[in-house]
Amino acid sequence: MATKKFGSTWWGNAWLRALSQIDYSNRLPRGANYARNGSVKTIDINFNHIAARVQGRLRTPYRIIITVPEFTAAQKKKIKQIITANPYYMSQLAARKLPETLLDDITKYGINLFPRSWRDLDMDCSCPDWAVPCKHLAAVIYIIANEIDKNPFLVFLLHNYDLLSDLTKLLDETSDTTAYDDIPTLESLLRGDGPPVIASAAQQSRRECAPSQPNEMASLRSQ
Repeated sequence: MATKKFGSTWWGNAWLRALSQIDYSNRLPRGANYARNGSVKTIDINFNHIAARVQGRLRTPYRIIITVPEFTAAQKKKIKQIITANPYYMSQLAARKLPETLLDDITKYGINLFPRSWRDLDMDCSCPDWAVPCKHLAAVIYIIANEIDKNPFLVFLLHNYDLLSDLTKLLDETSDTTAYDDIPTLESLLRGDGPPVIASAAQQSRRECAPSQPNEMASLRSQ
């Protein structure tokens, strides 16, 4: 049976860079195992604030808090300008893909879409382990990477920027959409008329997910 790989897309793997440059090597594989075996009981994502409960050796799950730096208003404006000025970026995001060149363009303005290391994240766990990140924190980071693999809009939401909502408003406010006539899937995606992809990044990401049931974890291991 294949082992679930976290960070299967380049953008999911870029999120996992938060676990780079860590000397506590045994924490990382154990954290990945926790993410696979159902030890992560709940995750609640409220924009840049992540709260989770991870089962350890004790009966009561440990409490996890992770905070991602917010984008400033100026940074959000610049990101929106870069994306809307490029039909290729619009079409790729409509297909739930994050172009690597978009990351390059954003980085030119000093905007860090992904954490450069775990030090870019404010993390806390109620376990007694002195290491940061501990295996419980690492497990949550892996689970988030899996969510980012499926939904690149989540990367922006984790910085308190609902990019999908912003693009939807842009379409509503713009009467002349001829510049995007060659991208037929964009409007249906953002308006929710197309295939059931992601109606609202904020709505999906704020849900509480509990990958603790055996049948759910079996599907993780089989992927």
